[in-house]
Amino acid sequence: MQCLYSRFEVHPSGEVICLKGTGIPWKDHIIGLEKELKVDTTVKYVLYEDKANNKWRIQCVPVRADSFENRLGLPVEWGGLRDDDLSKISGIEDCVFVHSNRFIGGNATYKGVLQMASKSLEIAKQLAK
Repeated sequence: MQCLYSRFEVHPSGEVICLKGTGIPWKDHIIGLEKELKVDTTVKYVLYEDKANNKWRIQCVPVRADSFENRLGLPVEWGGLRDDDLSKISGIEDCVFVHSNRFIGGNATYKGVLQMASKSLEIAKQLAK
């Protein structure tokens, strides 16, 4: 709940949250809290540390906890790219990967993974115009 309340500190849109800790089952919890709290702008991306690899992850929030459809996938042009190729096309340093299905990605740093979320939101807004 604290992560949901502090989402505007992570990103001004309120569409990105950062989870503290690892192995937290967040999908049902976030979706349920949004309904319970009547959140106007739903969370699109969850950021968390991958402590096993000393990296950061960005994961898309699904439309439902049991769904493979995301509220907002990562950009199409990033899908399936890794390392330097992804950093070049995204313009973000230290990228690690974006899955070909665009539901999860990674960066070496928190700053980088937050930039991935910000740029993804920006691209989606441009495409919606």
